[in-house]
Amino acid sequence: MDFGDRYVKMLPLGIGGMGEIWEGLDTRLGRRVAIKVVSHRQENDPEMLRRRFRREAKALARLSHPGIPALYDYAAEDGELYMVMELVPDAAALRHLIDEHHGDSVPVPWAAVIGAQVCAALAAAHAAGLVHRDIKPANVVLARTGQVKVLDFGVAAALGDQGDFSQITTAGEVPGTAVYAAPELFDGAAADERSDLYSLGCLLYELLTGRRVFESASAVEEVGRHLTEEPRAIGREDVPSDLERLVISLLAKAPADRPGDATTVFHGLLRHTPPPAGARLPPLHGFVDRAPHDPAHLYAIVAARL
Repeated sequence: MDFGDRYVKMLPLGIGGMGEIWEGLDTRLGRRVAIKVVSHRQENDPEMLRRRFRREAKALARLSHPGIPALYDYAAEDGELYMVMELVPDAAALRHLIDEHHGDSVPVPWAAVIGAQVCAALAAAHAAGLVHRDIKPANVVLARTGQVKVLDFGVAAALGDQGDFSQITTAGEVPGTAVYAAPELFDGAAADERSDLYSLGCLLYELLTGRRVFESASAVEEVGRHLTEEPRAIGREDVPSDLERLVISLLAKAPADRPGDATTVFHGLLRHTPPPAGARLPPLHGFVDRAPHDPAHLYAIVAARL
């Protein structure tokens, strides 16, 4: 066996900053799983890496929601760092979806369907006292059923004083991915629910425009623009004005100027998802033969997730 005398690696699913994701088999239960394998070579301080890994496992163990993969098992001892999670079959990261559109925007109903489901997952995390801190296209996947899963709670932070879930952040370090991070995090402020909402705004803006909010030649320049510039209008005639206002409000510099919580944003996006009856969903590049086109199916998925 590859791990713990129980799990066998089968197919590679992806490579991230901390290691690899594999489709695997739980030989005891006979079910397919996702196995996240972390290499000690990715970190100068192996003990810090183990602590971060344990924190991610603790975060996932707190959460039970259809928009967040379930944690089944993990090991962070004896030279092994792996996590066994629910497998999301035949899914693609939004990063791939955006890239497949080659700079074109995603149809409005799909952006609303995706965004509303991310909101539902964030609402569950926030209710459990956690802030994700790294919402971005690479950490959200879309399954062939139309369901969305939010991945990678490796830099999640606790809301308030929670002694059993210490935060691990080097002094001066901004958690997550800088070009999707909320401006207040660069001033040393603690992340809260509205920090995740800013990152969600970046994600929705990119889905609706095909470009990042402040696409720049360097990350340093891009971060600087997040701190000082207002975002350009989305500039699509088919984007309803109230939807554009919602997305731009998520990108407000001051947390107090953003919507108050993920549930509020969920209901704002739900108004733009496909109705239970009506026209078929427009196709998605790379998903034409895989994604459902039945609005009733997707509406049921989204509307029931809070």
